[in-house]
Amino acid sequence: MYKMLQTTKLALKALLGSPLRTALTMLGMVIGVAAVIVLTSLGNGVQERVTGQIGNLGTDTVQINPGSEANDGPFGSAVTSTLTVGDARRVAALPSVAAVSPSVSVVARAGGGSLSLSGVDPAYARIRTVDLAAGRFLARPGELVLTADAARDLLTAAPSASIGKAVDIKGAPYAVVGVTKAAEGGFGPPIPSTSYISTADALALADVSTVGQILVRARDSESVDAAVSEIRTALTASHGGTTDFYVETQAELLSTFTLISDLLTYLLAGIAAISLLVGGIGIMNIMLVSVTERTREIGVRKALGATSWDVLSQFFLEAVLLALIGGLAGIGLGAGVAALLPRISSNLPTDITSTAVGLAFGVSALIGVVFGVLPAVRSARLQPVEALRRE
Repeated sequence: MYKMLQTTKLALKALLGSPLRTALTMLGMVIGVAAVIVLTSLGNGVQERVTGQIGNLGTDTVQINPGSEANDGPFGSAVTSTLTVGDARRVAALPSVAAVSPSVSVVARAGGGSLSLSGVDPAYARIRTVDLAAGRFLARPGELVLTADAARDLLTAAPSASIGKAVDIKGAPYAVVGVTKAAEGGFGPPIPSTSYISTADALALADVSTVGQILVRARDSESVDAAVSEIRTALTASHGGTTDFYVETQAELLSTFTLISDLLTYLLAGIAAISLLVGGIGIMNIMLVSVTERTREIGVRKALGATSWDVLSQFFLEAVLLALIGGLAGIGLGAGVAALLPRISSNLPTDITSTAVGLAFGVSALIGVVFGVLPAVRSARLQPVEALRRE
């Protein structure tokens, strides 16, 4: 125990004897660990926020999308929609379904610019949460619910002052009956980014007869599987036996997003970990140089009775200390940057986990062990006579 304390004291004395070299040697570890902490915390933060937003949509909601689930899926290429308002009415009549709304996206000329619109039915407010700053949601064709930004741009008015005013969209007046709350930024679908008009108005503006999506709310969470089965049976029959649509539950959407988010987080952490490897190589190179520079010191210590194990322990401990101190500094830097990012932008949520911190510290120690072996072994192999003669 005493010998270990003496070895640790000698290792610390050697590191503190060249503070600039020590700091520069640790820099690679500091940057590498900080990068791992920041990127993993950012990935976790985004995943947590989007998971929460998807969860807020409810576990009893279902989406019907055009295309084949096997070939296209939610991230596949664009397909021609075969879904119609009639399909939505068939779905609404099913026993396990509580509310249905078609959805049609269209961009139309409004005022002096363009306006992004979602055509939906009044039942949409029972399926998705629509946070209104003023007014109410759609009740009939000819009505319009604007986003706060659109109300400001088109009417130069506050939300409450916009109610009752008319907006000219593609030559036809629409009465503003509601204004949604301003988006707070972030990720995920719940943040309102489009204004709302009725499905009939959107179909007329887009000059199409099909809808882009049908949104469904089951009677309760326990009825979701039954609703999905009923929807598939009903729509397959109405489409002449062709399954040119796929039904997706919120649980499936959440599972898909979580998988992709995890893969991206691991990928980013892997890229950042490359800098840890570079930091480890830097420690090894500097320690090898240090062995060469301290040849006389090694010779004197061995001539005075130090064993090869004593010398090996000192240089090995120096490498491990460099890695550990650099790792701790990197954890502090990474945690500080991760805490600062949400203050810079609400679109950069972070979540530092104890797992990420522990893993970063463990990897730092492992790098010190792995890359400290060669310099330590080389120092231990020096013979006293040869070491003194070389000087």
